[in-house]
Amino acid sequence: MYVCNRLYSNETNPPPPIPSTNALVVDPPSSAAPYQPPYSAMYDNLNTNLPTTIMSYRDIPFPSNSPLFPNRKQVIDYIQHVAEKYELLPMIRFNTTVVTVQQQPEGQESHNDNKRSWQVSVTYWHDGKKTNYTESFDAIVVANGKYYVPYIPDMDGLKEFSNVANVLHSQNYRRPQDYKDKVVLVVGNGSSAADLVREISTTATKVYHCIRGEESNFSKTIGGENKPNNVQRVGGLAQFDASTGMIRCQDGQYIENVDTVLFATGYLYSFPFLSFEKDNLITDGHTVFNLFQDMFYIKNPTLAFVGLPTRVVPMPFMQMQSMVIARCFSGRAKFPSHKVIQEEMEDKKKGPKNLIMDIESELAAFERMGAWAEGYQGKIEDWQSNDPITGRLSEKWIKDRHRQLELRKEYLGY
Repeated sequence: MYVCNRLYSNETNPPPPIPSTNALVVDPPSSAAPYQPPYSAMYDNLNTNLPTTIMSYRDIPFPSNSPLFPNRKQVIDYIQHVAEKYELLPMIRFNTTVVTVQQQPEGQESHNDNKRSWQVSVTYWHDGKKTNYTESFDAIVVANGKYYVPYIPDMDGLKEFSNVANVLHSQNYRRPQDYKDKVVLVVGNGSSAADLVREISTTATKVYHCIRGEESNFSKTIGGENKPNNVQRVGGLAQFDASTGMIRCQDGQYIENVDTVLFATGYLYSFPFLSFEKDNLITDGHTVFNLFQDMFYIKNPTLAFVGLPTRVVPMPFMQMQSMVIARCFSGRAKFPSHKVIQEEMEDKKKGPKNLIMDIESELAAFERMGAWAEGYQGKIEDWQSNDPITGRLSEKWIKDRHRQLELRKEYLGY
């Protein structure tokens, strides 16, 4: 396992290019390994928006003295505890950048005389120096996350506007004090946008919150009676005018005197170490193609992905994905037939073109993966299991999943 340590840092990455709409341009395939690994997108006052009752690995609860909604440090302490308890640290290579992952030419044998499918070239950073080397593997699991390449839409006049105001992404946000006495425009409808509006409103003179379309459950937590007095909700944006400093909204309203525009508009999928990613996995990074069950690359299922779906409970969901992948690779579970794979790929062409899951889709995926990992072949509604990792989710887990924002309001006050 190769890992770059991405703990919280006061430092931020350089501002992203404007616009930032195509991962193949912003983070091109086979790019040289950067000397400095990217800084984490975590901000200073970050708390989870999921309670510990559902966000832990299924068989490893948070410590009993943990708050229901822990902060960023308590979460990393939990992950560190898991890594130490199960003696995972010796299997992890820190400060190591994966440069390329390539399929080995058919019939070619590796340096250790074993036929392997994949060659992995890496750069190891140590003592201000770097060491490059290549190893061969039978299978690859990609778990690089989705919080590296920011998405900033291509909007009329935005690039020029960045010359007269700060135009940033939420990846660059750290603390509300940085926006004291400023006028700030936050663009976004998700959990990060809601957090930023809530925090920045405590120090800024004025905060505009741009939401295009229907208000999300997260935005509702800072709307209506919950909206701070210095926050103004605006609709979609139409044009940025650098010559006047004005921003025109789609409804004809104008915003002026903005010091900073913060885009909390999500991230793009990017796998620059996979030289074949273009058109095989991504076209621009908004979604990922050619994956069975959002995990296995259909052109070569010895390549698998963990953690691509969004708006799921990440740790138990990825734990379940990992169980499926590990058991398929080891032979304890079966890959589906070619017919089943092709049928799903045809269905995907008719459905949503993104990897965003609602709660019901997430719960169905948990059941599907659990049955698959256990080798169950019958109707999913007839499957029963109490296995602590792969078994059915408890009624309490499902209830807390549906009530997560209500629980957070009770516990944190927002």
